[in-house]
Amino acid sequence: MNTFLTAMLVDLLEPVETAAGLGENLQRARRHLAAQIEPSGLVRYHGRPDAPTIPALGCAITPDADDTALVWRLAPGERREMLPAALAVLDRYRTGDGLYRTWLAPRDRYQCIDPGRDPNPADAGIQMHVLLLLAQADPPAARALCGALGRAASQDRIWVYYHAAPLVPILRQADLRHAGCSLRLPAARLRTAVPGQEIWVAACRLLQRFMNVTAGDPPPGSAETLAVLRTLADTGFSSLRRSPPLLYHNDLTASTPRFYWSEDFGYALWLRLYFENARQR
Repeated sequence: MNTFLTAMLVDLLEPVETAAGLGENLQRARRHLAAQIEPSGLVRYHGRPDAPTIPALGCAITPDADDTALVWRLAPGERREMLPAALAVLDRYRTGDGLYRTWLAPRDRYQCIDPGRDPNPADAGIQMHVLLLLAQADPPAARALCGALGRAASQDRIWVYYHAAPLVPILRQADLRHAGCSLRLPAARLRTAVPGQEIWVAACRLLQRFMNVTAGDPPPGSAETLAVLRTLADTGFSSLRRSPPLLYHNDLTASTPRFYWSEDFGYALWLRLYFENARQR
């Protein structure tokens, strides 16, 4: 269990919640996410360390900007009075050039983290999630972050957790535009060299085109979308299970590289594309 994947699934499926009959599922997921907000207002990747979990997670990882931003935007629950405290902590970990660092604790209080060359990087994908929260909670801060991210987008130092995993940055392009931040990312950051990920890049690009219809762009053709859906669904989704989406990785300069794949996210992306295509037709 991790809060990041649950939040990403809620975010991905929310626009087709009714059409796909997922209302009860997503409401349960939102309640779970809201329950991970700690008294400090912060959220951890593995959720609250004092929550009963089966099996035990074993490690209370340090609170982070990514999960905090995702949960507050998607599932704030009823205790919204804690949000200002969370925003204040995020601001304390802002860099001199206006970006937001990952870990919301001093270095000597890290828990279960294998840091790389930069022990607390300001990653590009995390900036996108923080920006989407700020667009709701503090629009001037969101505009400032949009400018800072645009100025830093071409720098290797901010591509830490998505250096070899472009799916989340691709998916966030339309979300950022809807939040008032039309950001052009380097083309090299939106491609993949990981075998088996090309089909997922194609699926994410298709979804972005559906999401950009409100800006006047035409939706993808039905034949193009169905070709991707059929490829992924062929022989009982065997290709999905063999090569699921690579969502992110750890800092590749850390002592042990780790890569995080998700079949669940692949099924959710397939469903979202299926219903987006049906809605356009």
